[in-house]
Amino acid sequence: MARNRNNRKSVGIEPIVAAILLIVITVVAAVLLYMWFSGYLSATTSKVSSMATPEQFQVVAASLSATSGLTAYVQNTGSVTVTITGIYLLNSTNGGLICELVNSTGFTPVQISPGTTREVTITSTTGCSISSGTTYELLFVTSEGTKYTTSVVASS
Repeated sequence: MARNRNNRKSVGIEPIVAAILLIVITVVAAVLLYMWFSGYLSATTSKVSSMATPEQFQVVAASLSATSGLTAYVQNTGSVTVTITGIYLLNSTNGGLICELVNSTGFTPVQISPGTTREVTITSTTGCSISSGTTYELLFVTSEGTKYTTSVVASS
């Protein structure tokens, strides 16, 4: 004798249990998605904040001479370490490059920690025509490309 399929008692989970199960699955998925997204946001925010902290420094004092070279006091006023990698002597009237003080002397980069002042000395200005009493611009460049320009009058 064949059984009618409509007379069979259906076996399955109750509608209330199914609704509760769907709610639990949805909440767990939402929590996992929130945790993933907040981790992504914190990683992105930390990258942006590190990019938003530029190098900040200033030249407190500088002296330039054809015989004794360059002495400058550079102060790091920012919150990240500054590395001076280039110093250029420029014409003060037109901004033209006179010479690169770093390459002519075998200058090693100077690292300046936040809140400190370091002396930067270049003893030889070979290849640079420096005249006593003339005003020059000194361009300091960091490893990150930050630039700072200051004026100096050459002494004898």
